[in-house]
Order: sequence, then structure tokens, then C-alpha cells
Amino acid sequence: MVFSSVIGWSCVNIARRNALLAAAACTVFGLPRARAADAFYRVLVVGDSQAQGLAGGLQRQLLRDRTWRVIDRSRISTGLYSAVKFDWPGSIASIANSEQGAVAVVMFGANDRPNIRSKGVIDQARADAWAAPYCAHIRAVVDALKKTCAGVVWVGHPIVRDPVFAEDMAFLNNLYMTESQAAGAQWLPTWSMFADKDGHFDAHGPALDGHIERLRADDGVHLTAAGYDVLANALLPLLRTDLGAPSQSPT
Repeated sequence: MVFSSVIGWSCVNIARRNALLAAAACTVFGLPRARAADAFYRVLVVGDSQAQGLAGGLQRQLLRDRTWRVIDRSRISTGLYSAVKFDWPGSIASIANSEQGAVAVVMFGANDRPNIRSKGVIDQARADAWAAPYCAHIRAVVDALKKTCAGVVWVGHPIVRDPVFAEDMAFLNNLYMTESQAAGAQWLPTWSMFADKDGHFDAHGPALDGHIERLRADDGVHLTAAGYDVLANALLPLLRTDLGAPSQSPT
């Protein structure tokens, strides 16, 4: 009995000692226990495979900074137009609630290529009819994210190689820009980042180190890892502003 009492007393005091040490450590490093789990700059990325590539670029750019967390909730082969593979407008509120306080990054496009052409030419009546429900989806996504997130940045789709496809993506970008900004999101255009001086598709361009590298994937739609790094680097200033983070990450 005496032996058991001694062991019990020791365990209680060891646990109490460890708790006191943990509390002291949090105080010394300026992280109160109640906020230790929130002491990160969190970025929530939603969208399609382009968003997935962008999330990877952000993770690489922030690899040395342990105060950042990039949460990749993208889903490849999905879009806003159809809910067959994933219902983004119906699911985004739950996703946003799970990452309250994060800044949200949204990127869609290639899987939502609009059926708005008649004999190869964009028909305005068809375009208007197609755009009405799509614009509602854009607003629904931004509205849901703004309820719990520190900010929302909608990233435009880059220029694509095929001229007709590029015209369709420009049409979508116009919807993304107008509707997301009207709903209170920031807009990051990317078209000219990956175009030549004449505004045409260019598979190569300056990487972050200034050297010319291949920035576009073979499909003429996606980016290479170097391209996503360029895109992520352009996005970071907006994220830091929304989260009140330092302008530069520590090296």
C-alpha cells in the first residue's frame, strides 16, 4: 500500500511538473497555451488540378518558414459547372468551417470550358445563359469562404496554348474577376505572367532565379513545377497582407 501511494504521488507530481514546464515554455516563446494551435499563418487552397499545382508551389516557397501551413483541399478533374465529380458550391461551407481563420485561395477553369459556341463562334445569347448559373456558383464559393476565412484570393487561369481554348479561358477569367471581386474577394490575374511580349502563349519564361526555364507543361494548359513556383511567388504578397504576416519569410 505504501509503495502504491509513493508511485501514485510521483506520477501526479511528474504530470504536474510537465504541465508547468509546458506552460512556461509557451510563455517564454510568446505562444500562450490557448493560442498555440493558432500560431500559424494558414492558407487554404481549393479548386482543381491547377489549384493543386499552386498549393505545391506555395509549399515549396514556404518550406523554410515553419510559421506557415498550406492546406491543400483541391480536387483534380473538378469544376464549378457540374457537381458530378464534386459539388464545390454545396461543400465549400464545410471546408471553410474546418479551416477558420485561414486565407483562402481559389483556382478553377480548364474543366469548366463553356459550351457557348455556334459554328465555332461565341454566341452571346448562349454565353449569357451559360454564365448566369456559373456566376452564382462563383459568388456562392466566395460568400461561404468569407464567412470564416481571413480573406479570399481568386487566382485567374493562365493563358493556354490552343487559341480557341484560350478564348474560352479568357471568357471564364472575366467571370471570375467580376463576380469574385463583387463578392469581396481579391483578384490575381495570371494571363500575362505566362505570355510573351505580344500577349501570346509562351512555354518558357524567367524562373524565380531569373534564368529562362520551361514554365508550361506539355499539354499547354498546366504549369511545370517552376511555373507554379512563379505563380506562388506572385501570390504570396496578397496572402501576407490578408494574414498580417511579415513581408518576408525568415531564411
